[in-house]
Amino acid sequence: MDKKRIFEFLEKQGLSEIDELDYKEKIAVFDFFYSFDEAEIEAAKAYANDNYDDKGEDVWYDEYFLPYLVDIAVDNVKDIVEDLAEEYDLNVDFVTYEIDRQFFEQCEFVLVASDKDINFDIEKVMDDLDL
Repeated sequence: MDKKRIFEFLEKQGLSEIDELDYKEKIAVFDFFYSFDEAEIEAAKAYANDNYDDKGEDVWYDEYFLPYLVDIAVDNVKDIVEDLAEEYDLNVDFVTYEIDRQFFEQCEFVLVASDKDINFDIEKVMDDLDL
């Protein structure tokens, strides 16, 4: 497994602040951000406004706006990760962190990858790295 090629692949897909985290030799772990474009943010605002029923600002953010953004990010990163796995014949899995309403322009992810013949448990990897 070529970790440098994985890094470059993620970079070419427009992901930002990509960092490789030190872990076991045959398992690569990357932390990165998916940044929303203006159209995605506007779509999330429109969705929240359409579904919001005047129960307070917290509801608008926590039940509509932020979950919509997370769904967009997860769908897009899932496509990127599937392409990565196919192109380099890898086992891959990822997790995302919840978005903070103060910093909703980006969504943070952790990606774990290995060669097809190496299995891993992403929860164990996250625990090992104290993430």
